[in-house]
Amino acid sequence: MQFSLLKKILILLSLVFFSSCSLNNTNNLSNAWDPIEPVNRTVFSFNMFVDTYTLEPIAKAYDYVMPEFATNALSNHFDWIKTPLSALNSLLQGKGDEAFDSITNFSVNILTLGFYDLTGNKGIKVAEDFDQTLGVYKIGTGPYIMIPFLGPSTFRGMAGTILDGLVDPLNLLGTERVVRLNSTELPIKAVNTRAEYMEQINDLKYNSLDAYAVFRSVYFQKLQSDTNDVLSNDNNTDLNSGAVDAFFIQNQ
Repeated sequence: MQFSLLKKILILLSLVFFSSCSLNNTNNLSNAWDPIEPVNRTVFSFNMFVDTYTLEPIAKAYDYVMPEFATNALSNHFDWIKTPLSALNSLLQGKGDEAFDSITNFSVNILTLGFYDLTGNKGIKVAEDFDQTLGVYKIGTGPYIMIPFLGPSTFRGMAGTILDGLVDPLNLLGTERVVRLNSTELPIKAVNTRAEYMEQINDLKYNSLDAYAVFRSVYFQKLQSDTNDVLSNDNNTDLNSGAVDAFFIQNQ
């Protein structure tokens, strides 16, 4: 186990190093650095194929049989379970008030496991992660990478994902329990979120002249919005960022 942890840390340090040395930085996210675009396009086509013949039809059936209150409850739960990690990242980003709100939200809603929000703060969205935190500290994104099944990321995003897994406060439950929890909830989350954003995703997927370029553009718009806590001025960012999250569950 110690060797596995050491290996993760070494990989993380390598990713952060190459990200920080990259030509692309968080202040210029509109110019996506995509040095392996032909490979990424191939992986994107594969992901679209998988979505078309598996996730999309399952999500349509799920949306048909599941009542709205149930899907909303699941969305609330998936947000709630990430609240401790979001609170930690808020602190690291200097957002004390936001961290306090997240901790309060988690503590109160533990009574319902997050399925129902007892705080009444329905406008609060849990979204802080280590990718954003690294961006706040001016670490460059590194090259754009399309990952099979998981969707788009960057070198910094991969490093952030490893950090999220290493320091998530839920790890206090024990590694095996967290692994079981994630393996159980991830497929449900994928279907639930795909169903929630069905219209937006399909609009990008089927009505774009170059779906790959559109998804890449929206991904970086959302990344900039998340890092700077302001919406990009580019068109349709607010509409489509949720669709990117939904189609690419790895970014949730």
